Amino acid sequence: MPDFSNRASWGFLFVAISAIIFGTIGVATKGVFHVSETNALSITLWRALIALPALLGIGLLVLRGKLFSIQRRDLRLMIFAGLLMAMYQAAFVVAVQAVNVTIATLVTLCTVPVWAALVSGIVLRERLHRNIFFAMGCAIVGVVLLVGLQPIENLGTNVALGISMALLTAVSSASFQVCGRVLSKNYHPLQSLTIFSIVATLALLPVTLFNGFQINYPPVGWLLLAHLGIGISVVAYIFLLLGLERTPATIATIIGLLEPLTGTILAVIIFNEQLGATGLFGAMLLLAAMVLVWRTNVRVVTCHHAPRVSR
Repeated sequence: MPDFSNRASWGFLFVAISAIIFGTIGVATKGVFHVSETNALSITLWRALIALPALLGIGLLVLRGKLFSIQRRDLRLMIFAGLLMAMYQAAFVVAVQAVNVTIATLVTLCTVPVWAALVSGIVLRERLHRNIFFAMGCAIVGVVLLVGLQPIENLGTNVALGISMALLTAVSSASFQVCGRVLSKNYHPLQSLTIFSIVATLALLPVTLFNGFQINYPPVGWLLLAHLGIGISVVAYIFLLLGLERTPATIATIIGLLEPLTGTILAVIIFNEQLGATGLFGAMLLLAAMVLVWRTNVRVVTCHHAPRVSR
């Protein structure tokens, strides 16, 4: 059983919870498209518009006047992170329009941990145990087997643009998590997340209005949008930032690969999609990688903080 008196165990748990919640994005978004005529940018903007007042209300209730008590230097980093949030959300939308959704997902998810390792190594000087890199490889292979590959003729209308935007999504997402780890040391998650959401909303607004903002949805559509706004953009991000306070960014991105596993399980349950033997093996490989990440991270953190015995 995990020892939750250990800081690393809590970090793993928080990031895992965020990944599981993020894993509902696909099903919820597919549901919105099913019940209404809309577009991806409108859904993304509605997420931000629903999340922002919730964050402001919760933040003012919990932190009161301290919600916007932020140093100017850190405010610039928060604004940058908010722009990264808007960038990776918008870039992924472009990617899935230009190339097959499966390919966009694979390129994004499988490169995020690699970019996170590079960025956190350069910016934060984080050094990872060799087991983490082995787990990264297992997790990436597991995602590929779980999500699956499409025949080459089904790649999409603009492969170069789609893959470029998927890579931009990965770089932006990895950089966002590094920023979140830096800020988590000095700020409450509600402070950072509120600024992120304000910036992302302002950045997404003109782009969405230019492309056509859909405002008419049936009650079920609004419920799904509420989940995307509150469940994803508030609850999941709060758990992610809490996890980043206790977990290196690279390890967090590996744990985040639980997201496609959650989405696949929900698709099987809700939409009766089939998961073959290859997918099952990929899921098992992904779960094995999670166990290795947790055990290695706990051991390294425990050894790092262990008291020295005088001789």
